[in-house]
Amino acid sequence: MKTPSQPRAIYYIVAIQIWEYFSFYGMRALLILYLTHQLGFDDSHAISLFSAYASLVYVTPILGGWLADRLLGNRTAVIAGALLMTLGHVVLGVESTSAWSLYVALAIIICGYGLFKSNISCLLGELYAHDDPRRDGGFSLLYAAGNVGSIAAPIACGLAAQWYGWHIGFALAGIGMFIGLMIFLSGSRHFRHTRGVDKPALRAVKFVLPTWGWLLVMLCLAPVFFHSAAAKQLVRLSAGDRLPVRRPDGGADHDQSPGASSRAVADRPADARRNVVLGAGAAGRELD
Repeated sequence: MKTPSQPRAIYYIVAIQIWEYFSFYGMRALLILYLTHQLGFDDSHAISLFSAYASLVYVTPILGGWLADRLLGNRTAVIAGALLMTLGHVVLGVESTSAWSLYVALAIIICGYGLFKSNISCLLGELYAHDDPRRDGGFSLLYAAGNVGSIAAPIACGLAAQWYGWHIGFALAGIGMFIGLMIFLSGSRHFRHTRGVDKPALRAVKFVLPTWGWLLVMLCLAPVFFHSAAAKQLVRLSAGDRLPVRRPDGGADHDQSPGASSRAVADRPADARRNVVLGAGAAGRELD
């Protein structure tokens, strides 16, 4: 029996998924090396900043999903997210020697990722009826597309950065996201049925919120990266509030109550097991 063909819209979703993964993993492959070699960050500062960034990109999709469900619709959220990610990579590509531009660019990318990541799968799901046998095949294509982009990105962006400079490596990631967005927009006629596209009462808000609202969020996020102590606190919270954080005087921020040393030693095996579990969970999320 002939297998029913997939909806035409899926190919535009797959295309933007490939380029989104290319953009995201291409920049991420360069980030630690860029922080240490170009900006002169020490290893602990660079790792703290990278960890804060990695934590936030998996928190903001909660807000992005809420905005799509309540206000924007999945398609509008995907477009706004892709635009913000393109802008963030352009900022890195244009000015790759300023720490402040790095913080702003990361905040923009985080906001864009929050809008995009939580809604691209939902947009794909809207193409099928609940009992449509093509649904599993459609999501398999989406995950395969992500693998293609994530494999190609570190190679392409890494070589571009090595041969032509950091700004070219970051710019290549932004160009990839822009290509994906243009392909997606060229198939707009296939998404007219999706929820939230034609809500007349929300049209004005749709134009304002993805720009001004997310700019406010970016301004709130930028200090997290600018102040290394804030980044370390975010990492500490993500790890269950067990990681020691250095004080300005060079000491470690441990519990100084009586018996703290013995409790710290006793807690190390449990902490190690928990960190392994947290790491495995983070790896599993990245595979999604």
